[in-house]
Amino acid sequence: MFGLTTLAAEKIPIGNSVFIIISFLALMYILKKVAYGPVTKTLDDRAAKISNDIDGAEVARQEAEDLAVQRQSELADTRQKATQVVADAKASAQKQSDTLISTASDRATLISQRAQTDAEKLKEDAILNAKNDVAALSVAIASKLMQKELSLNDQQALIDAYISDLETK
Repeated sequence: MFGLTTLAAEKIPIGNSVFIIISFLALMYILKKVAYGPVTKTLDDRAAKISNDIDGAEVARQEAEDLAVQRQSELADTRQKATQVVADAKASAQKQSDTLISTASDRATLISQRAQTDAEKLKEDAILNAKNDVAALSVAIASKLMQKELSLNDQQALIDAYISDLETK
């Protein structure tokens, strides 16, 4: 049937087949060491880099989200502080307004009191001047009526009597 030296289908000698198999195995070993190893290492490195990039992107995304939340919180705090500053400014303005109104009211009251006091003083002065004028006219009329000149002491006594008479009425 078949001989040891040939293969049945192709009639290739076994020595050539063994050489081809050994050559093929040697070639596979060389390819594994020279080509497959570096290619596999390169592919593994690339897979690790992609994995690291994805992890880094996830970390960066998480940091961005945290930063966005922090900025939103700071914005809310800033708005609250701004609202407080506005409220404080309004309160301060109201307080100053109240103080100014109170001061103006006090000054107006003081001016009114002074005016009233001055008016009363002017009234008293006018009444006193009117009394003196009336007394002088009365003395003049009386001396013309009596055709006699009164002395200064007599005039003063007459004036005082006339004034006291006016005051009792």
